[in-house]
Amino acid sequence: MALVMGEAGTPSGKGIIRAPLSDLGRASGICSAVFSIDSLSQDFQTFNRSGVECFVIDAGLFPKGTRVVEVGIWAVPARNKASFEFNNPNIPTSLLYKVADCEPQIWVYARPF
Repeated sequence: MALVMGEAGTPSGKGIIRAPLSDLGRASGICSAVFSIDSLSQDFQTFNRSGVECFVIDAGLFPKGTRVVEVGIWAVPARNKASFEFNNPNIPTSLLYKVADCEPQIWVYARPF
């Protein structure tokens, strides 16, 4: 697994420097992680196969032979959704989860890597 901090969070010592998410003019990457599909399957079993409060990724939605997946979290202002789409083209709606009841919205996506 590899964790990559976005512009909304930068590691500093034992903590993270966070940029405020309020009044964003454009979408801002919070972080992304790259996982082996095999490790995701094993982790799911560890958590008793419970989908409660989880972003469940159906590996069947990826092209055959996909072995690695990227999962990203973005803060997306309602007035500028196009900035997310510009930075993350071709994310299928079946692999995009949106928390739209807050501002900015929080979008989580998965894509083959």
